[in-house]
Amino acid sequence: MYGDLALQLVTASHRSTLSTTPQLPLPKYALPLILSICLETRQLGTSIASAAESHGQVSLSQDRALVCSLTVQHLAARRNKRCLLAYLHNRVTGIKERWWDAGGGLAYLLSSANNAAVNPDSDAPDLRSALSPQELDFLRGYNNLMLDYKTDFLDVLDLTAGIERPPGEIMVDVRVVRDAGEVVLEGGERVDFRKGERFRLARSAVERLIVQGFLEEV
Repeated sequence: MYGDLALQLVTASHRSTLSTTPQLPLPKYALPLILSICLETRQLGTSIASAAESHGQVSLSQDRALVCSLTVQHLAARRNKRCLLAYLHNRVTGIKERWWDAGGGLAYLLSSANNAAVNPDSDAPDLRSALSPQELDFLRGYNNLMLDYKTDFLDVLDLTAGIERPPGEIMVDVRVVRDAGEVVLEGGERVDFRKGERFRLARSAVERLIVQGFLEEV
């Protein structure tokens, strides 16, 4: 029946947003289903155009059954388009949310280690393999746009820093909860962050590692 595939697409997309789990893995881009919906929509458009051309305006105004059939096909095609747009909008929103959750760390966000660390027991695809090529281009473009925007006042405020707990002091005590390896901090200091170790460092130097889940405040 018309619209069944589109309903399946938006239902699956809606279910993926019901969980409250932080950084829930984004489902893989439903390319086969989307192509099927696009094919159905093109077939509906071809059917409408052919009927309108073969019957003419006079026949269309007199044949109520034909008008009803064409109206149903037209509404089904429009509904398919709306469902596709809703699906893509939900995907774009999810991509941006994950960028902010990762503190603007694009390389970290696209690494397979990110998905394994956040969901060690999940067989969901990592973000890179879950996105379509167009979505990857969007993510990279969004990342570049945000980096350009925040550069002008980075010395005053880092937009990608977490806001759940406003900083109370410049220095912060942190514990390493996931190995991050050797990291070069803003002042040129090299620190090897290994799980279980504790450090007292400038908040601005480790804020992103805290947001990404490598460190936690103690």
